[in-house]
Amino acid sequence: MRSRAFVLVLVALVAFPILAFSAPASVRPGLGVVIALNLDESSETASLITNILGASLEVPFAGGFAFEPGADLYWAYYELSARGRAVPTEVSDRMAFVLGLLLDLPFTYTVPLGGHFRLAFGLGLALNARVGFLADKSVTNDELMAINRYFWEVGRFAMPSTLLRIEYRLTERFDFGFAARALWPLFNLWTAEELPFLDQGIFGGSLVIRYRMR
Repeated sequence: MRSRAFVLVLVALVAFPILAFSAPASVRPGLGVVIALNLDESSETASLITNILGASLEVPFAGGFAFEPGADLYWAYYELSARGRAVPTEVSDRMAFVLGLLLDLPFTYTVPLGGHFRLAFGLGLALNARVGFLADKSVTNDELMAINRYFWEVGRFAMPSTLLRIEYRLTERFDFGFAARALWPLFNLWTAEELPFLDQGIFGGSLVIRYRMR
């Protein structure tokens, strides 16, 4: 019930600025790489490194401020660790194929740098929505349910986000740039897993193209 309420709040945060202020002024597709840290010393698996593919909209306000809801898709293999944690793994040890959607809701502030460059800073809240599917016949439904339950317990799906982006104006319609993003695992403050704070934090960068629709 709490997870469903949280998703409804996120949808409202996306819809309100678009409906109340203005239509999106631009769209920004991107392709990048992220690392999701696994800092559990008892786990034999490494941190997850994977590609992300997605896009965001830009809803401008006054004075360089904007709201930029976006979504990025990623995928990976996961298993249950000896401590009952869902951790990324290699193909040979896979228990679940996981599809993930990073729904990020940042507010940004953009500073012009000369005639062609723009520097943007962002702060928001992201939803890390993950769903696991059976990846091996030897895996039981209970094990798969444990993996999915771990993703959604104690607020592991909600992560504050920060953004730093620089873009170069190519034409009147197109910009090209690079965006660095961090999703912070604030839930580690109350999960009582006794792991480093940055465990399960997501950090990465993307090449982006901004297309101005008006």
